[in-house]
Amino acid sequence: MEIVVQKYGGTSVNKRELRDKIVKNAIDAKKRGLSPVIVVSAMGRRGEPYATDSLLQLLPEPTKSTQRNKDLLISCGEVISCVIVAEEINLQDYFAVPLTGWQAGIRTNGIFGNSDIVDIDTTVIMELLEKGIIPVIAGFQGMGEKNEITTLGRGGSDITATALGVFLNAVGVEIYTDVDGVMTADPKLVDNAYVIDNVDYDEIFQLAEFGAKVLHPRAVEYAQKGNVPVTILNVDREGHGKGTLISKVTKSWDSDKVFTAITSKDKLVQFLVKSGPGYERVFEELAQNHISIDMISIFIEESIFVVEESERKRTEEVLEKIGLQYEMTEGCSKITIVGSRIANMPGIIAKIMSALNSADVKVLRSTDSYTTVGLLIHSDDEKKAVKILHERIF
Repeated sequence: MEIVVQKYGGTSVNKRELRDKIVKNAIDAKKRGLSPVIVVSAMGRRGEPYATDSLLQLLPEPTKSTQRNKDLLISCGEVISCVIVAEEINLQDYFAVPLTGWQAGIRTNGIFGNSDIVDIDTTVIMELLEKGIIPVIAGFQGMGEKNEITTLGRGGSDITATALGVFLNAVGVEIYTDVDGVMTADPKLVDNAYVIDNVDYDEIFQLAEFGAKVLHPRAVEYAQKGNVPVTILNVDREGHGKGTLISKVTKSWDSDKVFTAITSKDKLVQFLVKSGPGYERVFEELAQNHISIDMISIFIEESIFVVEESERKRTEEVLEKIGLQYEMTEGCSKITIVGSRIANMPGIIAKIMSALNSADVKVLRSTDSYTTVGLLIHSDDEKKAVKILHERIF
């Protein structure tokens, strides 16, 4: 049996004509001799009746609700989607059965709001597949140790799909979205961005981690651990588009391009912390408060790091509690350039800086690794920075 997992996001399930494409893709897979497993997100986005954010707005006082109750509420969005899609498949004389996360055997570590999948008992799914029935599974959710429904965090249906791909030993996972695949840059920022045919797990993880919204970083981790190929496809192509294949890619040192793609992330704040009594406790205190930091530079007299704008207030509270002086730069964006062998190519930084200087873009900070170059800039310069870099180095 050759199993393929097909995942559909919220904008692919919120209208009947879009769901017709899901049904068609499932039936086409059956006709090709494959056994499809469908994973769906909640219907639509904020403002639409069954979207995750819309369900949360039903709470009388959201700030007073427990995360347990929120998880129970928002898990309903995916359940609605899986029932409707399954019913529409059944209308085409094929057989489908909707399953919640726990019915599909998905077990999590029990953390409300941001669980990890720790195991999947595939018994029910395999029984359905062996009978020729298409399982339609609610993404984004599973069952914790104490039999509580927990959710996987934003973008969690991607995680559901790739985890199922691993546990079911699938021949592949297909992620259907509203773009043609992974692109060299955000097409909203760069007019001539183009689709990448093949990309390595490591590279797509970096892109996802630093702003690209095509695939959740944890979904990439599951796929890479299980060595399951993932294809990003445009649902509007109805299976005819090539998309982007994510897999283990062997690089050729003499012919491959240095750069793979460029991405950006806004709403960041830079902190410069002056040394003083308690200075050595800064990072320990930030970690204890679950504040994630990036672009870290540590010196004797000062430390510099970046946090998301949503963590600015809590970061200030930690620093003031210790009693340290600090400077803050708000309204920042991080540009990340991803490539297979950036570190070993002389002149890379010079080329990047030359491009940014020509556009009068000021670089506040920079970091680099074997596969990435990160640049912190003012958010007002984000669009032109991405555009000029794409123009000059791709």
